[in-house]
Amino acid sequence: MSFFGPISPPVLDESSTPLIRRAFHRARVVGSFAIVQGVVQVIGFLSGILLVRWLDQREYAYFTIANTMQGTINLLADIGISVGLVSIGGRVWHDRYRFGQLINTALGLRKKLGAIAIVIVTPILFAMLVRNGASIPYIILLIAVVLAGLLIQLLVGVFGVVPRLRSDISLIQQIDLAGAITRLLLLAGLVFVFLNAGVAVGVATAAMFLQYVLLRRYAARAVDLDAPESAEDRQAILKLIKHLAANAVFYCLQGQITIFLISFFASGASSVAEVGALGRLAMIFAVLTNLLTNVFAPAFARCQSQRKLRWLYAAIVGGVAAFSMLIVAAAAMFPDQFLFVLGNKYAHLHRELLLIVGGTVLSALAGTLWALNASKAWIEGSWLYIPLTVLTQIALIPITDFSSVAGVLTFNLFSVIPSLFLNMVLSYRGFRSLPATVG
Repeated sequence: MSFFGPISPPVLDESSTPLIRRAFHRARVVGSFAIVQGVVQVIGFLSGILLVRWLDQREYAYFTIANTMQGTINLLADIGISVGLVSIGGRVWHDRYRFGQLINTALGLRKKLGAIAIVIVTPILFAMLVRNGASIPYIILLIAVVLAGLLIQLLVGVFGVVPRLRSDISLIQQIDLAGAITRLLLLAGLVFVFLNAGVAVGVATAAMFLQYVLLRRYAARAVDLDAPESAEDRQAILKLIKHLAANAVFYCLQGQITIFLISFFASGASSVAEVGALGRLAMIFAVLTNLLTNVFAPAFARCQSQRKLRWLYAAIVGGVAAFSMLIVAAAAMFPDQFLFVLGNKYAHLHRELLLIVGGTVLSALAGTLWALNASKAWIEGSWLYIPLTVLTQIALIPITDFSSVAGVLTFNLFSVIPSLFLNMVLSYRGFRSLPATVG
């Protein structure tokens, strides 16, 4: 299917397809998506490694800070909205008009939250760049590029739900591939002209804009974008925002805590660059994350059979856990091979490698559980994440050296544990709450 070709038809009703045929079809869809996403992530990985190797540590530190804070604002602008899009969209995706109402309602709310997040986070971004030695004119340029990219991200985050809930996997693959190739080609060309942190963020923005254009054109054909906002949807999403606000803000800050801590407590920009470079290795989990976001979570949201839901949950979580253990073992046995791709500037980070891989593994597991819980709106009690994590971190403060990369990464690793266990409890309660007659 081409970018601008016919819209894929909705998924066939499961009762009309034999069990074995459905299983083979799903395996083929997942396999095809994983292969293409593997290619996309390899291309993305090459883009990241090009920046790690080409930029000096100071410029890479600026890029890491800018990229991290852009992600922070984007997450803060999404409190409860994605949960509402998936959970409500899982029920109305087949209705073009109702789906359009939901999309427009989410767009309006996301823009408002985005404006609030920009006001709050931009001063922090400014302070972090100043702390690491950036000049005022350069800081202004970086902030302008970050905000331009953010505005596009806000739109992509909403429109991207349309092909996901319609299970239009081929279009998702094509858009991801187009963005990854565009970014790599632009970076590779600019290496021979001029490349610094500001240009690198600008290139990512250009690639994101291409993805937005393609998604917007698809959404205009798949749903009614002229449909008015829905008061019912707004009320439902606002209710989710109220439930998730404190938890989501805290979770967002926790997700970026390594960069915050190392920026303000370490002695130089090299430490920020080291954390950012090691973070590139976490892209190993990007294929799983995209599978979860684009295939598994929407399927979990649509599934209404209790028995099938349990099997689907076990398969998804078990697969992520097995892959995670494999990556940990590989990092422990072959650290030099992992660090080789980052270049000589980062070849000494053996201990730090294991710490960041361990933290990434725990985050991937906790994120998987949360994505599945959120797709069914099993979020009651999620606020406990805050006190549990705070208590854990208070206990860690006396024994943590925040001026070292290893100390900050250790702090981050143990900080993820409360989220992992809490999401296990939310999943258990969610399954217990299902009607006994379902499935």
